Amino acid sequence: MSLSLFAKERFVGIDIGHSAIKFAQVEVTGSKLRIVGFGICPTPPGCVGDGVVTDVGAVGSAIRHGMRECGIHATTANLAVSGAPVVVRTVKMPSMPAATLKKSIRFEAGRYVPSSVEDSYIECEVLGEAEEGQMDVLVVASPRDLVESRVAAAEAAGLDVEIVDTESFALFRTLVELDSAFNGWDKAIAIVDLGDDQTKVSVVDHGRFALTRCIPIGGRSLTQALTNYFKLSEVEAEQGKHALDLRPLCFEEPMENPPLRVIQPMVDELLREVRRSLNYFQSQQSDKKQASAVSLIYLCGGGSQMAGAKEYFAHKLGVAVEIPNLFENPTFQYGGTTPQDAWTSLAIAVGLAVRRPSGVLVAA
Repeated sequence: MSLSLFAKERFVGIDIGHSAIKFAQVEVTGSKLRIVGFGICPTPPGCVGDGVVTDVGAVGSAIRHGMRECGIHATTANLAVSGAPVVVRTVKMPSMPAATLKKSIRFEAGRYVPSSVEDSYIECEVLGEAEEGQMDVLVVASPRDLVESRVAAAEAAGLDVEIVDTESFALFRTLVELDSAFNGWDKAIAIVDLGDDQTKVSVVDHGRFALTRCIPIGGRSLTQALTNYFKLSEVEAEQGKHALDLRPLCFEEPMENPPLRVIQPMVDELLREVRRSLNYFQSQQSDKKQASAVSLIYLCGGGSQMAGAKEYFAHKLGVAVEIPNLFENPTFQYGGTTPQDAWTSLAIAVGLAVRRPSGVLVAA
């Protein structure tokens, strides 16, 4: 028998969404990351609004029950925030010592944070030196209620919270940073996360976050359009949505498919907003010697499961589109049976599970 006076700390990544809560637990096995448990449970209805947990007790109970159902035994949780109030932005500042930057960043952040600086958590990281005595600084800010309500829900589930990250960072960690086969460090890529209530667009240029944006159109918008037009229940509309295929929309000829025609205007509006984000990034490159253009889009999130989404996005945006599968990533190991849609829904939770307090990835 082997006894240890110091139990190994177990981390769980928890992605709290408006309609579902996702869990992932990852451990180190040599140079690999072994996914030892994951799962999804429903978010109690009406308990999360605009990213804020409004019923801490109900969500805490759901987390506790969901972890038990998934067979996850953890003591510490890493969480994430996202949405329009969360700011992730690279800014230029005069070169200065780290201590001075910490003191001045709140004044600088006031130019970009939509809410009160006093009511926000603000962090920054120096990315590197820029021209003429300046440096590139990554600024991240989130409203306090967004962060604190999620921490309270995890604590209500009996967990200590170590880190609150952003969803965009967690996605990048899973889909890019920990993918040993990724070869796009010398280009600009976009990560488009098609969620239930919103779509998040991040542009990463040569490994650095250049832009993040939240678009208030998601899978629920499409479901609601079908519900209203055909007078369906939400369950019926959701089932009908998953039966649709977007690929016929790649052709210009009119087609007889009323459900597809109902959701097409909303899908096209989403694509216009994605294109606007990519164009904005491109416009900021005009003063650079080596301008970048987005040459690859990673499509993820529950909405990416819709048949033909990859093909239609590529057709309308004119950019190569891939739907990455983290279970095909050679860095990760998983010995169980993988649900068909697990890789699209769990990427954020996995990215949170591998984050450690030192800021160093467990695979490093």
